[in-house]
Amino acid sequence: MKTLGQGSLAQALKILLDIVYYLLWAGLAFASLIIVLIVSGRLYQLLGSGPVLPPGIQQFLAIDVVLVLPLAATALATVTFVVDRLRRISATLIVGDPFVAENSGHSRAIAIAIAVYQLLQYSAHGVLALLFTLTGHPVEGGARVIPEFSLNLGAWVAVLALVVLSEIFREGARMREEQKLTI
Repeated sequence: MKTLGQGSLAQALKILLDIVYYLLWAGLAFASLIIVLIVSGRLYQLLGSGPVLPPGIQQFLAIDVVLVLPLAATALATVTFVVDRLRRISATLIVGDPFVAENSGHSRAIAIAIAVYQLLQYSAHGVLALLFTLTGHPVEGGARVIPEFSLNLGAWVAVLALVVLSEIFREGARMREEQKLTI
Protein backbone atom coordinates (compact mmCIF):
# COMPACT_ATOMS: atom_id res chain seq x y z
CA MET A 1 0.00 0.00 0.00
CA LYS A 2 1.36 3.39 -0.93
CA THR A 3 1.78 6.10 1.69
CA LEU A 4 0.74 9.23 -0.26
CA GLY A 5 -2.06 9.99 -2.71
CA GLN A 6 -5.48 8.50 -3.40
CA GLY A 7 -6.03 4.98 -2.04
CA SER A 8 -3.08 5.36 0.32
CA LEU A 9 -2.39 4.89 3.98
CA ALA A 10 -2.78 8.67 4.37
CA GLN A 11 -6.32 8.46 3.02
CA ALA A 12 -7.21 5.68 5.48
CA LEU A 13 -5.77 7.80 8.29
CA LYS A 14 -7.83 10.79 7.12
CA ILE A 15 -11.03 8.72 7.19
CA LEU A 16 -10.22 7.52 10.70
CA LEU A 17 -9.47 11.08 11.83
CA ASP A 18 -12.76 12.26 10.31
CA ILE A 19 -14.71 9.65 12.29
CA VAL A 20 -12.90 10.53 15.53
CA TYR A 21 -13.41 14.24 14.87
CA TYR A 22 -17.20 13.92 14.56
CA LEU A 23 -17.40 11.61 17.57
CA LEU A 24 -15.45 14.18 19.60
CA TRP A 25 -17.86 16.91 18.53
CA ALA A 26 -20.76 14.73 19.69
CA GLY A 27 -19.04 14.17 23.04
CA LEU A 28 -18.37 17.89 23.37
CA ALA A 29 -22.01 18.69 22.63
CA PHE A 30 -23.14 16.13 25.24
CA ALA A 31 -20.76 17.53 27.87
CA SER A 32 -21.94 21.05 27.11
CA LEU A 33 -25.56 19.97 27.51
CA ILE A 34 -24.80 18.46 30.90
CA ILE A 35 -22.99 21.65 31.97
CA VAL A 36 -26.05 23.72 30.96
CA LEU A 37 -28.31 21.36 32.93
CA ILE A 38 -26.06 21.62 35.99
CA VAL A 39 -25.96 25.41 35.84
CA SER A 40 -29.73 25.68 35.40
CA GLY A 41 -30.26 23.22 38.27
CA ARG A 42 -28.02 25.34 40.50
CA LEU A 43 -29.94 28.47 39.47
CA TYR A 44 -33.20 26.77 40.43
CA GLN A 45 -31.71 25.94 43.83
CA LEU A 46 -30.50 29.51 44.39
CA LEU A 47 -33.79 31.10 43.30
CA GLY A 48 -35.89 28.62 45.24
CA SER A 49 -38.23 28.09 42.32
CA GLY A 50 -38.58 25.46 39.68
CA PRO A 51 -38.88 21.71 39.90
CA VAL A 52 -37.46 19.77 42.80
CA LEU A 53 -34.80 17.42 41.55
CA PRO A 54 -34.84 13.79 42.61
CA PRO A 55 -32.21 12.87 45.24
CA GLY A 56 -30.22 10.77 42.74
CA ILE A 57 -29.81 13.73 40.38
CA GLN A 58 -29.00 16.05 43.28
CA GLN A 59 -26.26 13.68 44.37
CA PHE A 60 -24.95 13.54 40.78
CA LEU A 61 -24.82 17.33 40.73
CA ALA A 62 -22.57 17.38 43.79
CA ILE A 63 -19.63 19.77 43.81
CA ASP A 64 -17.28 17.07 42.53
CA VAL A 65 -19.07 16.77 39.17
CA VAL A 66 -19.72 20.50 38.84
CA LEU A 67 -16.03 21.30 39.13
CA VAL A 68 -14.63 18.46 37.06
CA LEU A 69 -17.00 18.50 34.09
CA PRO A 70 -15.74 21.83 32.66
CA LEU A 71 -12.21 20.43 32.85
CA ALA A 72 -13.32 17.36 30.93
CA ALA A 73 -15.02 19.58 28.34
CA THR A 74 -11.80 21.58 28.00
CA ALA A 75 -9.86 18.37 27.42
CA LEU A 76 -12.39 17.28 24.78
CA ALA A 77 -12.17 20.67 23.07
CA THR A 78 -8.36 20.45 22.99
CA VAL A 79 -8.40 16.95 21.54
CA THR A 80 -11.00 18.04 18.96
CA PHE A 81 -8.76 20.95 17.92
CA VAL A 82 -5.70 18.68 17.62
CA VAL A 83 -7.60 16.07 15.59
CA ASP A 84 -8.91 18.81 13.28
CA ARG A 85 -5.35 20.03 12.61
CA LEU A 86 -4.20 16.45 11.99
CA ARG A 87 -7.07 16.07 9.49
CA ARG A 88 -5.83 19.14 7.66
CA ILE A 89 -2.27 17.80 7.55
CA SER A 90 -3.44 14.41 6.31
CA ALA A 91 -5.42 16.13 3.53
CA THR A 92 -2.14 17.45 2.13
CA LEU A 93 -0.70 13.94 2.31
CA ILE A 94 -3.57 12.62 0.20
CA VAL A 95 -2.85 15.29 -2.41
CA GLY A 96 0.78 14.13 -2.31
CA ASP A 97 2.18 17.49 -1.24
CA PRO A 98 3.10 17.40 2.48
CA PHE A 99 5.69 20.20 2.34
CA VAL A 100 3.33 23.15 2.23
CA ALA A 101 3.56 26.18 4.48
CA GLU A 102 0.16 25.45 6.06
CA ASN A 103 1.45 22.22 7.62
CA SER A 104 4.03 24.21 9.54
CA GLY A 105 1.26 26.34 11.01
CA HIS A 106 -0.85 23.28 11.80
CA SER A 107 2.03 21.60 13.65
CA ARG A 108 2.78 24.78 15.56
CA ALA A 109 -0.92 25.17 16.47
CA ILE A 110 -1.00 21.61 17.80
CA ALA A 111 2.09 22.33 19.93
CA ILE A 112 0.53 25.51 21.31
CA ALA A 113 -2.76 23.72 22.05
CA ILE A 114 -0.99 20.99 24.00
CA ALA A 115 1.09 23.52 25.93
CA VAL A 116 -1.93 25.69 26.77
CA TYR A 117 -3.90 22.63 27.87
CA GLN A 118 -1.06 21.54 30.14
CA LEU A 119 -0.85 25.01 31.70
CA LEU A 120 -4.64 25.10 32.17
CA GLN A 121 -4.51 21.69 33.81
CA TYR A 122 -1.83 22.85 36.25
CA SER A 123 -3.77 25.99 37.15
CA ALA A 124 -7.02 24.02 37.46
CA HIS A 125 -5.41 21.78 40.07
CA GLY A 126 -4.64 24.86 42.14
CA VAL A 127 -8.10 26.36 41.67
CA LEU A 128 -9.82 23.07 42.53
CA ALA A 129 -7.69 22.68 45.64
CA LEU A 130 -8.57 26.24 46.67
CA LEU A 131 -12.30 25.69 46.03
CA PHE A 132 -12.32 22.44 47.96
CA THR A 133 -10.57 24.11 50.86
CA LEU A 134 -12.93 27.11 50.83
CA THR A 135 -16.02 24.87 50.70
CA GLY A 136 -14.84 22.73 53.61
CA HIS A 137 -13.61 19.78 51.59
CA PRO A 138 -9.85 19.97 52.18
CA VAL A 139 -7.75 18.20 49.60
CA GLU A 140 -5.66 16.39 52.16
CA GLY A 141 -8.92 14.94 53.50
CA GLY A 142 -9.00 12.62 50.49
CA ALA A 143 -10.97 14.50 47.85
CA ARG A 144 -11.26 11.95 45.10
CA VAL A 145 -11.68 14.43 42.24
CA ILE A 146 -8.22 15.95 42.23
CA PRO A 147 -5.53 13.54 41.08
CA GLU A 148 -2.06 14.13 42.41
CA PHE A 149 -0.20 16.88 40.64
CA SER A 150 2.48 15.62 38.32
CA LEU A 151 4.49 17.19 35.54
CA ASN A 152 3.61 15.46 32.28
CA LEU A 153 7.00 15.21 30.63
CA GLY A 154 5.59 13.31 27.66
CA ALA A 155 3.32 16.21 26.75
CA TRP A 156 6.16 18.74 27.02
CA VAL A 157 8.46 16.56 24.89
CA ALA A 158 5.63 16.34 22.33
CA VAL A 159 5.38 20.14 22.34
CA LEU A 160 9.10 20.46 21.66
CA ALA A 161 9.01 17.77 18.97
CA LEU A 162 6.08 19.46 17.24
CA VAL A 163 7.85 22.81 17.28
CA VAL A 164 10.88 21.18 15.64
CA LEU A 165 8.67 19.40 13.09
CA SER A 166 6.87 22.63 12.27
CA GLU A 167 10.22 24.25 11.53
CA ILE A 168 11.16 21.28 9.34
CA PHE A 169 7.89 21.68 7.41
CA ARG A 170 8.48 25.42 7.10
CA GLU A 171 12.03 24.96 5.83
CA GLY A 172 10.98 22.15 3.48
CA ALA A 173 8.24 24.34 2.01
CA ARG A 174 10.70 27.22 1.60
CA MET A 175 13.27 24.99 -0.12
CA ARG A 176 10.62 23.56 -2.40
CA GLU A 177 9.45 27.03 -3.46
CA GLU A 178 13.08 28.04 -4.00
CA GLN A 179 13.65 24.95 -6.15
CA LYS A 180 10.62 25.79 -8.29
CA LEU A 181 12.12 29.21 -9.04
CA THR A 182 15.52 27.90 -10.14
CA ILE A 183 16.13 27.18 -13.78
